[in-house]
Amino acid sequence: MVEDDYYVSIDTGGTFTDGYVSYPDGSTTVKVPTTDHDLTVCFRNCIDKAAAKLEKPTEEFLVNTDVIRFSTTIGTNTIIERSGPKIGLIVTAGEEDGLFSAEAEDESLIAGEDLVIGVEERTDADGEVVDPVDADEVQAAAKTLMNRGAKLLLISFANSFHDETNEERARTVIETEYPPHYLGPNQVLTANEVSSRPGYRTRTYTALVNAYVHRPMARSLYKAEDDARNSGYSNPLLIGQSTGGVAGVSKTVALHTYNSGPVAGVLGADAFRELYDLESVLSADMGGTSIDLGTIVDGELERNLLPEVADMPVHVPMIDVHTAGAGGGSVASVSDGELSVGPESAGAEPGPACYDLGGFQPTTTDADVALGYIDPDYFLGGDQQLNADRAAEAIERQVADPLDVSVAEAALRVRQRVDGNIADSIETQLAERGEDPADVTLIAYGGAGPTHCCTFAEAAGITRIITAPAAAEFSAFGGATLDVEHRYSEALGETVAGDVPSVDEHAFERTIERLEAEAIQDMAGEGFDADEVALQTSILARLGDEIREVDVPSRIDDSSDLDPVIDAFDADPEDEIDLDTLVLTAVGPVATEDLDRHELGDADPSDARKGSREAYWPGDGWVETDVYQREDLVPGNAVEGRALIEATDTTYVVPDDWTYTIDEYANGIIER
Repeated sequence: MVEDDYYVSIDTGGTFTDGYVSYPDGSTTVKVPTTDHDLTVCFRNCIDKAAAKLEKPTEEFLVNTDVIRFSTTIGTNTIIERSGPKIGLIVTAGEEDGLFSAEAEDESLIAGEDLVIGVEERTDADGEVVDPVDADEVQAAAKTLMNRGAKLLLISFANSFHDETNEERARTVIETEYPPHYLGPNQVLTANEVSSRPGYRTRTYTALVNAYVHRPMARSLYKAEDDARNSGYSNPLLIGQSTGGVAGVSKTVALHTYNSGPVAGVLGADAFRELYDLESVLSADMGGTSIDLGTIVDGELERNLLPEVADMPVHVPMIDVHTAGAGGGSVASVSDGELSVGPESAGAEPGPACYDLGGFQPTTTDADVALGYIDPDYFLGGDQQLNADRAAEAIERQVADPLDVSVAEAALRVRQRVDGNIADSIETQLAERGEDPADVTLIAYGGAGPTHCCTFAEAAGITRIITAPAAAEFSAFGGATLDVEHRYSEALGETVAGDVPSVDEHAFERTIERLEAEAIQDMAGEGFDADEVALQTSILARLGDEIREVDVPSRIDDSSDLDPVIDAFDADPEDEIDLDTLVLTAVGPVATEDLDRHELGDADPSDARKGSREAYWPGDGWVETDVYQREDLVPGNAVEGRALIEATDTTYVVPDDWTYTIDEYANGIIER
């Protein structure tokens, strides 16, 4: 095998870390437990397991690996666990109290009011520095914040999105007083580094959340990259971004990684949408902790231009993912005769009761084991043995006895409740977008997705489902489709009234040229020549509370060039549309996965039948049910429900009236 044959994509989830490896002769997947205490451990474990599966020493495998993409939950975990550094905020005098409001109830968990100090300075609304920042006042503020325990200082001044002079002056003052070799604040960050959009409070929140996750993110990602390099990998480690691409560690903004794993799954679903020429798709990633839903309507990904992180709005556009507490580890309980499942999760440790690791609460996975859907001796292809007795005991004690029903009936109710909750979330998502479920194709994945997708799809009115051969590792597959992407922005501060723009064409052109030069320089650092980089200009525009990002030409010659901005809003001629921010997106192509097409064979799946076992089905109780091996099914095979299809990474539950067919791309199409 020649060098640079392997392309690796790793996705860290709440319970498992998945790896997808492609190479000239095919692809393979691996799964390892997520190590919450240090995500670089499961990152390396995933690489080691992939190398072993390919019968290669890790060093040889990494020497021959061209690309590693990594979607990580480091930032997400840091926020959830509140494990980031204590941050001291230096703001414009008079703005201290405005940061603490009902709009962002949770920010005090990151920076308490005693860690916010205002200093006298002023930049006016036109970007003119009226009052320069005073060095002595900044030094005093920094000293006070450090005495109160701040380990990192953040500077955010009003209107500095126009001109960062005062922010940078304050940073220089602090770094001069406390140079790096002193044990003072070992990092000083400014808001202009992460947001050039107007809106002082949101800009400050953006910088605050980024600062909070910056240090643990940098420490972990550089450790992961260094570990891979020390073992033979010679290229940059590419980090998944919530905006929909990847970037090298040194070019990654910490906040941009937030929720990047679920986003990679949605982008994998979008690749399937293109492959099958579909109009509207719903992605459903059901893992151990939760289910993540993404919508693609009329071929367009749903993007949130003002998402919230830790209950704070931030200036980082993200591909929209709706998360619900319904996964394999969701805990079932009964209170006052009412059964509930989730959002509490047993996680990976101790996990469901059937894991036999000390967990005692019944979960969705315990219910699937008790119903006979999951073979306790073949979980994860036999890599992990489950204890069916522990599952039954937990369900009996905490669900069956309180409801006065059998263990099997209690397990079925747990399954129906969690699937009903998911169906409710799907119906809400589609209704908000005016979509008829019958017109939507579901892309189901995650470790628990194939086990539950038919039930919650039917409850939501969806009749067609697509699953990949490596459904449990599909988010890692989605990561393998991502190109290197960077976004650059600068405040525009112009308006469009009716169809008459007030844009200074020459200033617009100068700004674009400056952003393009920065983009080309950064992409050169990522290994791309200028002619390999695709550039797209867009404008973040606002009408009232409505925000849209609209593609526009990179050069404005006349008013008609801004027609797309006007057309994006249902505006009256006299309405003024604010052109808040000019955005340049640079994309560098990275080799991605192409799915092979196969000839369709016979529909008879009997060669893949591995036996049968009793399973408990709604309305019929215990029924002897055929069991098939997913890896032995070939294109053209069709499995009629009721049936169980076991794969090395998940189990497909195919009820009555559903048919599971392997298509020409070796994907599983489930229809009713």
